[in-house]
Amino acid sequence: MKGIRCSVVLGALLGLALPAGAAQPFEDLAYGAYQAGHYRRAQTEALKRVEADHNDAAAMTLLGEIYRQGLGVAPDQKAATEWYERADARGDINASFALATELLDENSGRRDPARAGQLLEKAAAAGHPLANYNLALALLATGQEADDKRAITCLKIAAKAEVGDAMHALGILAKQGRGLPQSDEVAAGWMKKAATAGSVPAEVEYAIMLFNGIGVPKDEVAAGKLFLRAAHQGNAIAQNRLAKLYQFGLGIPPDTIEAAAWHLTARAQGLNDAALDELFDRLNPEQKTRAARMAASRISTFVLTAP
Repeated sequence: MKGIRCSVVLGALLGLALPAGAAQPFEDLAYGAYQAGHYRRAQTEALKRVEADHNDAAAMTLLGEIYRQGLGVAPDQKAATEWYERADARGDINASFALATELLDENSGRRDPARAGQLLEKAAAAGHPLANYNLALALLATGQEADDKRAITCLKIAAKAEVGDAMHALGILAKQGRGLPQSDEVAAGWMKKAATAGSVPAEVEYAIMLFNGIGVPKDEVAAGKLFLRAAHQGNAIAQNRLAKLYQFGLGIPPDTIEAAAWHLTARAQGLNDAALDELFDRLNPEQKTRAARMAASRISTFVLTAP
């Protein structure tokens, strides 16, 4: 389980508010430019809004995000933190969460874990999905039973907002029986939801459960499709499992070259497998060349598309 920083996902949560005293809907030029990738214009329009209304917290949060990511400007963690501070003081809960992540960042110039924890609690209490997810991770790290149960509540809030990593975490905890009753069926249900929401680790976990019939009816074909999808997204475990499926023809037609190519792809990421090494060594020179070329093409694709 990993923490999530605020990022472009902030855009879906910002919901830039109407300036104070606005009587009717208006065209949000700042956020519109941000969505379109016109970051310098977004910055200019957001600054205009702050100049017109010194309490426009949503515009301040947007400026913080622009400076944090260096969107159209040089990255400036100090400026980002200052904008988040101003927005948080005016009640913007997205800014509270963003500021918490900044105060945990060594590069912000204002690292303050204690205050970050307070802000995270504040944002989570207000229902911020990512704040709830990150707070849950902090609670789970204590190893205390009471904190585990509270973490479950936080994760469910995040999961309700379609945070895939929160669903994945709930699946892991249900499988372990930590913070809630142990249930492979419940674990599989969360893994399926997380996979649908785009969590690659959950795709792999759910594929393994499908392949072995744990918590769900055994379905090697469905498992193979999930392994293939996760493998194409660069997951080394999925690539290794997919290689084995191709080797033995489990859930997908057998294909020694595909098995070798996916093995080489996974091995390039540090996941070794002696049995698949032997499979590759048994190939003739032409087959080895084909497999190596396929692997190289996939590896280069993952490098180019990596976030």
